[in-house]
Amino acid sequence: MSADLKTLLRRGLSAHEGNRPDEAEKIYRRALSLSPGNPEVEHLLATLLTGIDRHREALELFDSCLPRLGANPAVRCNFAIALERAGQIEKAIDEFRQAISYHGDFPTALYHLARLEMPRGHIGQTVDLLGRLLGLKPDHYEGLLLFGEALHALGQEEAALTSLDRAAEAAGITPNMICRVGDVSLRLGYPGMAQNLYQRALSIDPRHVPALHGLGRALSAQGDYAKAIAILKTAKRLAKGRIEIDLEIADIELRCGDIASAIAELTVLVEKHPANAAAHTALLAAVAKLPDIGGVEYLKQARQWARSHMPTLPEPNFTNSKQVDKRLRIGWLSPHFCEHASFALLSGVARHLNRNEVELFLYSATPRPDQTTRSWQVMADGWREVYGQSPLQIAERIRKDRIDILFDLTGPVANQPITVFAHRAAPVQASIAPMTTGISQMDYILIHHRAIPAKPAENKLFCENVQHLGSGPFAYAGADDAAPLSLLPAAIDEVVTFGCFDQLSNISDASLNCFARVLNKIKGSRLVIQDDVLGDAFARKTMLDRLRQAGLHSDRVNLIGTVSPEDKPDLYARIDIGLAPFPMIDIARYFDMLWHGIPFVTMAGETPASRVGLCLLSDVGLDALAAETQKGYVEKALLLTQDINALTTIRAGMRDRMKNSKAMSGHAAARELEEACRDMWKTWCAL
Repeated sequence: MSADLKTLLRRGLSAHEGNRPDEAEKIYRRALSLSPGNPEVEHLLATLLTGIDRHREALELFDSCLPRLGANPAVRCNFAIALERAGQIEKAIDEFRQAISYHGDFPTALYHLARLEMPRGHIGQTVDLLGRLLGLKPDHYEGLLLFGEALHALGQEEAALTSLDRAAEAAGITPNMICRVGDVSLRLGYPGMAQNLYQRALSIDPRHVPALHGLGRALSAQGDYAKAIAILKTAKRLAKGRIEIDLEIADIELRCGDIASAIAELTVLVEKHPANAAAHTALLAAVAKLPDIGGVEYLKQARQWARSHMPTLPEPNFTNSKQVDKRLRIGWLSPHFCEHASFALLSGVARHLNRNEVELFLYSATPRPDQTTRSWQVMADGWREVYGQSPLQIAERIRKDRIDILFDLTGPVANQPITVFAHRAAPVQASIAPMTTGISQMDYILIHHRAIPAKPAENKLFCENVQHLGSGPFAYAGADDAAPLSLLPAAIDEVVTFGCFDQLSNISDASLNCFARVLNKIKGSRLVIQDDVLGDAFARKTMLDRLRQAGLHSDRVNLIGTVSPEDKPDLYARIDIGLAPFPMIDIARYFDMLWHGIPFVTMAGETPASRVGLCLLSDVGLDALAAETQKGYVEKALLLTQDINALTTIRAGMRDRMKNSKAMSGHAAARELEEACRDMWKTWCAL
């Protein structure tokens, strides 16, 4: 190599490493004019072009220099990175493997291959590669972070925490690097650790916005909403226009029951940032909680959300066998295969599926697996960890598994990769969410027949084809070791106690007004409201303000925060009658209420989601407790208080009533699901 060429390359590398890409490119191209086809110069230029997203040119240069430099693991790695940036993931993986085959202890190749294997679900492989990397470079920051995630995915929590601790040490005194460890810790479900890391970053730079934002999120995750709001508002003042901070504040307000403020803020955010999917998704979920939104309007908004944020993609060619009576392979996609109410509602259905008719594959987008996750795993014919993977990666995995029918279990909620359905992951796609998804690629929605209002027509409520179910699609699994039902409290102390055990975000102002009208008619009556967030000062103040506006004095209402599982029976034992909010309810909590002998009053509205309470009550033969108007709601609640002996009889017989009903028949719900699957499959086979 000539002296002039060496001088040029030194200048080019200086510009390259100094983040002056235009200058570096000019120098490298001048070097190529002096030495045409020089593989070292081609490699340097290709690497530069990769970094500025000029993938096609970079790959052409790599094609030229690789035959002469291909045994160099660094060149192979850079080529692999270019392939990855160009979307050629499989080829990139092959090249990283090639680099390792040439040089088995090459850290860059070990790290990047582990990084690509992790989202493919190859956790064991990822751990092996990172173990080799950290054996060579114990303080490799990125490797330690990824190692912590991989160990967490394997359920090795202590080892995961140790790796994250080491990553925090490797971060030194750099706030951005410390915050990245905090972000990973928070995402994996370690908010206390994350809080300490964000506070450490703030001790270095008290005005560091990512640390303030992270600290707010960590406090929120621990239920300290009052402090979280204060910290997040500080972050907002320092960094105007950061929508993720506004979204966090709106989320806290919604969870704490300040529905109006949350919706107002989300509406403004969507107007200002129409391309932001997170804001639009949060707004769509929030407006469903408004009593005055009708099914027609909600469908319009859901379709707008889907048009704005779901990609329009060509339909893939499926090779699934079109045998009508074959054993169907069905998939369930959910972030809730963990300690969550959905286990009590869906595990009974899963257990009773006829495995001669269907195979069940579970695709878990669960951030933090736990003991309940393992209970789900044993029920699955195929188990796939997909948390952290892109919708495209998940869709490709589902197609590879040759799933015939893919189910959305939640609708667009946090951590649910709903965009998978826009990628058309399976020939037939269906939802069991109580409201339309708005997604044109969602073929069906399975819904309880009582959830459909008389008017308007179904095609005005759903973009999906409706599969009517006689019950379900849930089946409640009551505890086998449940304590006997308690005596009716009103029969003992002659004071009626009402209960509303639901998310504060579901308790509309209209609901509170009805609660007030009921209590003000019944002398001495009391109301117990329970939600975990009520342990926080901000949530309590928000609810007390709303109760006061509704005309309910605080001395008649008992606000209760988190209740341990072992204390739940005692809480239910204090309640005579349940008051379900409207238009939405947390169905699992009302299954629990009935299981503990408590009848509840509900409102059957004009949207499918607002009729979930009616569906549950009808399955246990108590649909007379579902009202169609607010006046009727109040009247039904009052009627229940007029005959304490009758209420006592209802309570005593409630558990047997449930056990003998559709509400707890996992076998019946499973048969209905199988029949629906077979009908949907026949339709697809006929296409």
